Amino acid sequence: MLLAQDPATIIVIVFVVVFLLMTLVIAFVFVRMFNLWMQALTSGTPVTVVEIFAMRLRRVDPRAVIRAMIKAKQSGVVLSRGQLENAYLRGADLDKLTLAMIQATNQGMQITFEELVDADLSDQLADKLDTQKNTSA
Repeated sequence: MLLAQDPATIIVIVFVVVFLLMTLVIAFVFVRMFNLWMQALTSGTPVTVVEIFAMRLRRVDPRAVIRAMIKAKQSGVVLSRGQLENAYLRGADLDKLTLAMIQATNQGMQITFEELVDADLSDQLADKLDTQKNTSA
């Protein structure tokens, strides 16, 4: 076998294979982040690729955060990425919270996102919205 007799050739082949594998992994990760970034960009939600990467490092689901940001932005509700990340890390349901915040804003309720997060975490979100609706009416 010719390859087994030349150690320099074996080393070059190993480096090439490792380089190709690393390139494929990086390309796969970039494509996933690029798709999320493009979705956010086309919806007018400002998120950078670096922020998406940082969310992954913090164990935050970027899809859930960006989906919630887009939903809020399209409904005219202002929710920051930081608020949504914090709620996600606390274990809150971002879809349910975003819809609740949109409902509260549309009905003119004076309630903060953090109050809704606390209510969601204690399974009192519907009660909190009903209570706020009754007090603001």
